[in-house]
Amino acid sequence: MTILQYIIGSVILVLAVVLIFMITRQQGKRKGLENVISGNSSTNSYLNKTEAAKKGKKFEKWTVYCSIVFVVLVIALYTVTSLAKRSPNDTTSDTSAETSSVASETQE
Repeated sequence: MTILQYIIGSVILVLAVVLIFMITRQQGKRKGLENVISGNSSTNSYLNKTEAAKKGKKFEKWTVYCSIVFVVLVIALYTVTSLAKRSPNDTTSDTSAETSSVASETQE
């Protein structure tokens, strides 16, 4: 493997851990039953709710940005790996087939 593959792979690994953390920390869309059970519905002021909503939107944006970078890096790693597997000596199989056909023609 090349150094570029190691770098991209390590960045993908770090991004995967960050994405897992970010996704698990996000607030759910349905908070009604949770607040009723815990009794938090009456203690939250409007200011706290709007501030939390703004922070939640920023957090969701960063989650989307990180996931886009993650997907792009996975595709980049795949292309780098597939290009590294191809070597310039891949044409030798074609030339060996040609030499064997030329050798068989000369024998006839």
